[in-house]
Amino acid sequence: MNHKKLHFVLLLFLLAISPIRAQEKQQVELFCGAELNFAEINFARLYNVLINLTPGVKYHMGHNWMLSSQVVIPIVNDGYDDRYNMIRLNMLNISKEVHFTQARQYLKFTAGLFGMERYGLDVRWMFPINSWLMVNSRVGVTGGWVLGFDFDGNYERKFNDDDWSVMAIGGANFWLAPWVTEFRLLGGRFMNKDYGVEGEVLRHFKHVTVSLFGQYHENALNIVGKPHRFSGGFRVVIMLPPYKKSDKTVVFRPASNFRFTNNAQADEFSVKRYMTDPEENERTQPIHVPWGTGNFNER
Repeated sequence: MNHKKLHFVLLLFLLAISPIRAQEKQQVELFCGAELNFAEINFARLYNVLINLTPGVKYHMGHNWMLSSQVVIPIVNDGYDDRYNMIRLNMLNISKEVHFTQARQYLKFTAGLFGMERYGLDVRWMFPINSWLMVNSRVGVTGGWVLGFDFDGNYERKFNDDDWSVMAIGGANFWLAPWVTEFRLLGGRFMNKDYGVEGEVLRHFKHVTVSLFGQYHENALNIVGKPHRFSGGFRVVIMLPPYKKSDKTVVFRPASNFRFTNNAQADEFSVKRYMTDPEENERTQPIHVPWGTGNFNER
């Protein structure tokens, strides 16, 4: 075991043995969503299509501790690699939020298996300076992992000790309350060791968020093999009912949201960020912060 992997194991161990005080009512949420992936190929074959079911579980242990997991089950694979026919573990991690409300400092520590086939430690920080400005940053130390199988005896199982990377990004969010509109700017070193910046404008409706984004990054090849430095497109996040958080001990529900992203210059490398929450999305802040959409009464 190399020293980086040892550091990760020690950090995960410290998170696991940290005291978790019991609360009067803990909660387990069982949910399921769907994931649609498609890529435009050429005029003869317009799209490759991949549709997955994404069941998951969140165990709220109290005092802002949470254990979460998600599995990806393929339903339709038309044109994507055969490895995506496997049932695969997408996420399994433990997280802890720390709120210093008086100082307006909010942090989240997550350790374990993340989305985008990365594992390691992720730390986020948010500082709402006032009602219209919030700064934030994120640092992650991750390696690669894969766990998947199918019913024909095929499987993938590996943890890459030689694939460690550091993601370090930061930025600012601007909230325009009269128009329920938000501007975001972030940049730095992303998941695949590449550098870039992204700007995004988001219009929030009652249960829907629509955004336009643009990216400038290192030179990369788009999906049809052409070099590019600029990317852009739009995102739509639709929150799904029930919108209020249940107070039941065990909750069965659909996934909290459905996301749609269109990137006019898509590639599999540039400005990528892994997710640490199976329901992470652009509308909901990754930490419970009373700022912007964090004031919306949605789960």
